Amino acid sequence: MARKSISKSKKLTFFSYTRLIYSKCKWVHKLFTPVLCEVLFLLGLWRPLAESHARVATEFAQLNRTFWGDDIKGSQNILVEGHLSEYGPNYLFRTGLAAKALQAAGVRGQITIVTNGFSFQWEVARMVYESFGIKKWVFLGRKFVLLSPLIAFIAAIHAFPILRMRNPQRILEIHHGGIKAGDLIYDEILRKTKKPTIKYIGWDVFIVVVRSWYYYYQYQLLFTLKHFDYYVATHTAYPEYGLLCRVALKHDAVVIETTDIQMSCYEKIEKKILPTYHQGINAEICKVFYDDKKNIADLELSASESLRRRLQSEISQIDAKKAYSGKSYTKMMLAEYLGIENIGHVGFIAAHIFCDSPHLSSSMLHSDYYLWLVETIDSCALARDVDWIVKPHPACDLYGERGMVESLVQSKGASNIHICPPDLNTCSLRDCADIILTVHGTVGLEFSCLGIPTILAGTPFYAGFGFSYDPNRIDDYRELIAKASSLPRLSDLQVSFALQVFAIWEQQFDWDNPIVNLDLLALVWGNGVTRDLTKAYEMLTKNLSMHNPRNLKLWRYVNLLADKKLSLYLDNA
Repeated sequence: MARKSISKSKKLTFFSYTRLIYSKCKWVHKLFTPVLCEVLFLLGLWRPLAESHARVATEFAQLNRTFWGDDIKGSQNILVEGHLSEYGPNYLFRTGLAAKALQAAGVRGQITIVTNGFSFQWEVARMVYESFGIKKWVFLGRKFVLLSPLIAFIAAIHAFPILRMRNPQRILEIHHGGIKAGDLIYDEILRKTKKPTIKYIGWDVFIVVVRSWYYYYQYQLLFTLKHFDYYVATHTAYPEYGLLCRVALKHDAVVIETTDIQMSCYEKIEKKILPTYHQGINAEICKVFYDDKKNIADLELSASESLRRRLQSEISQIDAKKAYSGKSYTKMMLAEYLGIENIGHVGFIAAHIFCDSPHLSSSMLHSDYYLWLVETIDSCALARDVDWIVKPHPACDLYGERGMVESLVQSKGASNIHICPPDLNTCSLRDCADIILTVHGTVGLEFSCLGIPTILAGTPFYAGFGFSYDPNRIDDYRELIAKASSLPRLSDLQVSFALQVFAIWEQQFDWDNPIVNLDLLALVWGNGVTRDLTKAYEMLTKNLSMHNPRNLKLWRYVNLLADKKLSLYLDNA
């Protein structure tokens, strides 16, 4: 028996080592294959297979070329993030347009596209960017190919302390080189693991931290080797994008963020001033909100009309369209559906997508959306004079989170907490809600415009304007929930503030872009239709043939921004 047992043990050990060697070989293969492909590509001995959308992308480039000239020589350098340029023409077009708008406003200097990886991976994007007159690229994989092993080693050494952490929430405290990075890393872990929260720190977390520091050192080297005055980004979230923004700001570059509908500018980075999505929008709103020259009546009228269209489902933006569809409930209909007798005060808890970048603002009371919802349900269960309705996010199915919120509510078993009817149209909150709880949801702004108070557990773009409850501590948050039934409806002045913020927010967003429109975005993202870059490029070409890109809101925004900075520079010279 002993010999058989020993033999079996050796066999298992042998197979264990075999698997280990195989896994190491796979890692080596993954590391060195791109290097070999790059060498063969540069020598002209190999080419990757042409993308299916290459032909239509060429047709777009031919048309786009008629609008632009070559780079303008000068000393002010512009860096453009190309990380998503192969993923969708929307990102490529908007970043290219923003860069050319900077030049048109007087920023004289070369435009450089930066991306991770090697040149053979970006053939279509290179060809399309050339139609903007942009020919300079930095492929970080190729540029630092000889330093990569050293960079990876240093990144791993600096990542090892993460394994000693016992509390996952401490990830949020991570700083490196004077830059806060913990929020970006935390969100990346959620995205990679597709889990609602981080329960323990294991090797999957360690790998994310290693990759994050690898990006960080590459970006530091990039800005050390060359100064850039402007950096055009598509995102400020996640380490691959967010760290590049933060490193750029540390090196005194002005960062311009242009997602598909949003435009923001960041000029400094401090402990409590981070380049995040919500703070970027907030800064743009503040420029108008605190301007004595603004026309309050026009803003209120604009917001009221926009809200009317939302409540009547006359909008085409994807998330909003999902939210504002379905059945409209009155409070009595809701009580009947949920089996609530003698319904009184009703609070709505607007849940978020758990794994979708919870740290898109500079601060939130809880470590992530899942822990916020757990804490909120526990607190609401004690506030028995309110019937609380938990509403899952309308896009939870797209992130594989169907049923998670429902399971959490059921597991708590609180008699005054209910799951929202699945067919409820969000417009029902107008008649049903007495209080709303959220972290970053726009529902808090929308229904503040109708006088319904909102308690925030984060700092969304509409926080701090005097119409929302913005507790700074979890204890204060719990206390507000405990007395939720006594919170009054918003005053006329508070409703006016909310309407003004709503209108300014709507004006700042690029909702009605006739070139990069919502149908094109759906083709890129695969929302409601099959993801199809061929059709996306065809639509982009058709739209560009009918509209001048210099008339777009993004062009005017960047042009005006650069013009103001140039005027300020000349005044101080």
